[in-house]
This record gives sequence, structure tokens and C-alpha cells, in this order.
Amino acid sequence: MAKQASKTIIGVFVVSSIAMLIAGVILFGSGDLFKEKIKYVMFFEDSVKGLSVGAPVIWRGVQIGSVSSIVLRADTRKLTVDVPVFIEVDPSRFEIIGQRSANPREMLKHLIAKGLRARLAVQSFVTGSSMIELAFLPKTPVRLTGLERRYPEVPTVRSPISKLTQKLEHLPIEEIAGKLVDILDNIDGLLKDPEIKEMAHNLNNASLKLNGVLEDANKMVSDANHQVNTISENINTKMTALSNDTQTTMKEAQKMLQNASSDLNGVSRDARKLLQEVSGEIKPIVENIQSVLVMARKALDGLTPGTSWTARWMRFQGLPNRSNP
Repeated sequence: MAKQASKTIIGVFVVSSIAMLIAGVILFGSGDLFKEKIKYVMFFEDSVKGLSVGAPVIWRGVQIGSVSSIVLRADTRKLTVDVPVFIEVDPSRFEIIGQRSANPREMLKHLIAKGLRARLAVQSFVTGSSMIELAFLPKTPVRLTGLERRYPEVPTVRSPISKLTQKLEHLPIEEIAGKLVDILDNIDGLLKDPEIKEMAHNLNNASLKLNGVLEDANKMVSDANHQVNTISENINTKMTALSNDTQTTMKEAQKMLQNASSDLNGVSRDARKLLQEVSGEIKPIVENIQSVLVMARKALDGLTPGTSWTARWMRFQGLPNRSNP
């Protein structure tokens, strides 16, 4: 009789399996299973070629979510085919300042009013893969289809590459090619025309002559420059010699003036000395004359009134007065 399996061992095995499953989800799913995500929908006018599930959704270069699904939806009544693109946005990618809105639809309305739009962008030119870019484009119209009621709808605009492609598609390529062919034919005909060939030959000869004239002009200018340089050097030499002679003359004149100044200083000293000597000799004579005049004045003052001038003079000379008895 076979031995019955232990219930304890079975229970431990089941619990361990569940724990390992949870750990695998956390490790290999990077915790995405437990993250809260907001789902949006959008309808593009452009072709979604190159857009795949998992493509990034970026806002100003920062990935905020990814494409969760792309569906081809056909309406048998209207005979229309639409391609709704569903995206999932990670709220943890946003740092909200102020009060966070609990209703995603209300928050989206405010963003749309500010100009929030979605458009396709090239992710890689090598692989041709695309991504979704969100940006504020307030001057663009708000395009909402209202075909999906379960999730908030983000308005879309055409991508710049799609606009360029559309313009290229409307260009009259055949007409432009025909005009180019006509232009090339006309150019070929002109080049084969004999008059054009002769004109080109004349232009070539004129160009050669012009080159000769230019060479002669260059030579003339070179000769003129050489002559001007020679004349300038001669003038500089003569000016240098003249300057040296002038400097020599100025030095001699200065020396003569210095000698004349020395002679004048000597003459001045001699004249001053002579005046001093004359003054010394004249001063005693003047003093004697002044003394004689003083004595004469006193003698005259001592005479009595009525005395004749002869008697006064004789008395002054010390002679006897014969006129008086």
C-alpha cells in the first residue's frame, strides 16, 4: 500500500510557488503591474506606419508613457475605417505643484485649452519607427472625433513630415520634369550655335588681351613704386644731412652766445668795479665841498647887517678891513 503524501509538504510547495511567481513579476516586470496608469485615446489623420505597441510617448523629450494598443476599427454602417491609438501615461513621471486633479478628463480639458496636442514623430530614420509626441500648440485647431467614450481623447495634428510629404505629392512632377528637359535642350542648342562659339572665342581673346594689359599695368605700378621709393630714400638722405648741418650750426651759435655772455659778464663786473672806485674817490671831495659850504654859511651868518659884501669877503678870508677906521 502506497504511502500518502504529507499535506504539510504540499502546502509549503504551493506557498513557495506563489512567492516565487510574485517575485518574478516584481523583478522582471520592474513593478509595472502595481503602478497606477492613466489611459488615453487619440485618432491621427496621418498614417500610423512605423508606430507599434510599446512605442514611447514623449513630452519635450521626456518619456511619460507608451503605446498600449493600436486597433483597426471598421464601421459597416458608415463604411469608414478608423485607427484608435491607446496610450498609457505614468503619473509618477509628473511632479505636480499645487492641487492634483482626481479626474483625468477634467485635467485633460484644462491642458487642451492651453494648447495640448499629439502628433507622430520619427523615432529612428534607420528603422523607420515612429513615436508619439505631446506638445503645446495653442494656434492649432482642436480636432476631437468622439468615437471612443471609454477613455479621454487627446486632439491630434498632422506631423511636419506628413505635411511635407503632402506638399510633395501635390507638386506637378511631370510638368517640372518637362520644363527641365526643354531648358536643357535650349542650352544645348545655344552651345552648338556658331555665333555663340565665335562669341566665346572673342571673349577668350579679349580675356588674354586683358591679362596682358593687367600685367603691363602691374609692371608700371611696380616701376613707379621703385622710383617713388628711390626718391623717398634720396630725400631722407638729404634731409638727414641738412638736419646734421643745422644741428652743427645751432651748436656753434650756442657756443658763441655762451662766449658773448661770458664777455658781457666780465665787462659788467669791470664797469661795476670802476663805478665803485669812482664813487669812493668822489665821495670825500663831495664831503669836503659840503664842509666848506657849511663854514661859509656860518661865516656869512655871523656878519652884522649893513656890512658891505667886500668887507664880508675880506673877513671870510681873514684880511683886515681897511674901510673902517
